[in-house]
Amino acid sequence: MEVMGIRWLGVRAERYDEMVGFLRDVLGLDVVFEEDATTELSLPDGNRVQVFGPGHRYHGFFGEQAAGPVPLFEVDDLDDARGTLEAAGIELLGAPERDAAWEWLHFRAPDGNVYELARRL
Repeated sequence: MEVMGIRWLGVRAERYDEMVGFLRDVLGLDVVFEEDATTELSLPDGNRVQVFGPGHRYHGFFGEQAAGPVPLFEVDDLDDARGTLEAAGIELLGAPERDAAWEWLHFRAPDGNVYELARRL
């Protein structure tokens, strides 16, 4: 497995509108997309921050599983990465998921926090 960088950060926010406004208006990040209870914003280097508000499934998932923001590490081969995690006895949280651009999986690291590994499609 080769980790190529941290490309995304998922943030659960009770004060969703205020958090999106902070990232957009104070930090100057560009809104890439908005859907019901989620907004993804882009940094100048192309990395992303996605905010999940009440009502979004990841708001609930992160609230139950994560202690804070969830970073995504880009890897070259997700199947290989999954095998490496399993061989190391790392707890996987559900099956891999995908959208039009990425395939990812959640896991719990030894520090107890939730992380993601993902590859670009």
